[in-house]
Amino acid sequence: MKIFFTIILAAFVLLFASCKTTQHRNWQSVIHKSQLEKIVTYYHAAFDTAGFGVVTGFAGQIYYTTDLAATWKLASSRSFGLFTLEINDSYVWSCGDKGNVLMSKNQAKTFDMLKSFGRSDPHHCRYLSFISAKTGWIASPDSLALTQDGGRNWTALTLPEDCARIAAIDLFSEQEGIVLDEKGTLYFTPDQGLTWRRLSSTLKNYKIDLNIYKSPAVAMRFKDAKQGMIVAKLLQPFACAVLFTENGGITWVQKTISTDRDYAKSSIYLSRDMQTITLLDAENQTVSVFESR
Repeated sequence: MKIFFTIILAAFVLLFASCKTTQHRNWQSVIHKSQLEKIVTYYHAAFDTAGFGVVTGFAGQIYYTTDLAATWKLASSRSFGLFTLEINDSYVWSCGDKGNVLMSKNQAKTFDMLKSFGRSDPHHCRYLSFISAKTGWIASPDSLALTQDGGRNWTALTLPEDCARIAAIDLFSEQEGIVLDEKGTLYFTPDQGLTWRRLSSTLKNYKIDLNIYKSPAVAMRFKDAKQGMIVAKLLQPFACAVLFTENGGITWVQKTISTDRDYAKSSIYLSRDMQTITLLDAENQTVSVFESR
C-alpha cells in the first residue's frame, strides 16, 4: 500500500539590491511529486538543500532523498518513534521516544545511537540544534541540554525561572542561543545557559500557534544575536507565518505563506541557512518545501 508525498517546492526567489535584507524576499513556487511505501506514520520532515531531504516517524523509520524527492531510500537505523530532525552539512540527527537519539555522518545513509536524552512520549525529546558536528542543543518541552562531544554526553542547562514549556530552540554560535517558550517569550543566553536575558518582545501578538505537539510546530533560527527568523502556523487555516527580526527580536516583520492544505497538525523545519522551510502534514502525509534564493 502506497501513499503519495506531494512535495510543493516553493522557491522564495530573493530579488534584492545590496542594501536589502531577508525581510524583502519575493517567492514563487514549483511543484514536485513523490511516493513512498506506507509502512509507518511520519512525524517530521527536513530539507536542507533543493535535493536533500529526510522524513522520520513511528518505529524509527527514516527515509532520505538526494534528488528532489524523485526517489526515497530507507536508512539503516534501529529506534523507537522519532519526532524531530536536524541537518548540518552531511550530518543528520534525530530523537524521540524513550530517550533515543541518533546521528548520521553520511547524509542519513546509516545512523549510530548516541547517549539517550529525555523520557517516553509525551515527555520525549523533540528539539535539536547543532552548530557543528560536536556542539549542539537538545530539548524536550521541560528540559534543555548541551553536548560538546557529538552527543556522547549531555550536560543539563538551567532554564530561566519564568520560562514556560519550550516551543523552539536555536544554538547559533559556540556560546550563544535562544529559547522560545509556549507563551511567545524569547530568552537569550550568551554563555551556554549560565545566564539568560529575556528579550523585550513577545510573539503572542502575531496570532501564531505556539502549542506543544509531538513534533516541532515552530521553527527558529538566528544568524547572530540580531538577525533571526521564525516559522509557525497561523491560527487561521491554510497559512503559515514567516517572521523576521534584525534587532534581536525587538520588532518583527511578518510574511505569510498560503498553502492549499490546512496544516493544523503539521510539523515545521527551517534549515540552518534559513533558506529552506519544510512542512509535514502528519494527518495527510503531505510534505511541502519552500526555498529562498
